[in-house]
Amino acid sequence: ATCSFCCTASWVYKKNHTKKGAVVGLSLGLVCMVVVMLLWNYLITPLYMTGASGELVSRETVAAMLPTLFLPFNLAKGGMNMAATLLLYKPVVTALRASGLVPPSQSNGEGKRFNLGFLLFSLALLATFVTFALVLAGVI
Repeated sequence: ATCSFCCTASWVYKKNHTKKGAVVGLSLGLVCMVVVMLLWNYLITPLYMTGASGELVSRETVAAMLPTLFLPFNLAKGGMNMAATLLLYKPVVTALRASGLVPPSQSNGEGKRFNLGFLLFSLALLATFVTFALVLAGVI
């Protein structure tokens, strides 16, 4: 899951090193991660999930749960990963550059200013997916 998310997002971001490129890359990473995880859920879950009677759940039962259980969970998880990355990437890279652990940016300095809209978008995205996860868990 992490590899499909990170590799897709970083490949797109490397090709388009802008905030828009970051959002597009993370969105594509989210889609890729969900597809990969639905496949793995279908293949692996019947090997360890047991029903009420203690016997393993059939692959057909797992297939029926993909759109109602696994898809929403993977969307919520990926959405929270995307929002957290949007919020944390810039401060973490800035700190790593200041400490000398990461080389200075090769960009022309464009887009270095604080962007309130981008912060609000990231926070709204995080709040949406956290609320979605709480609804799935039955808390809300």
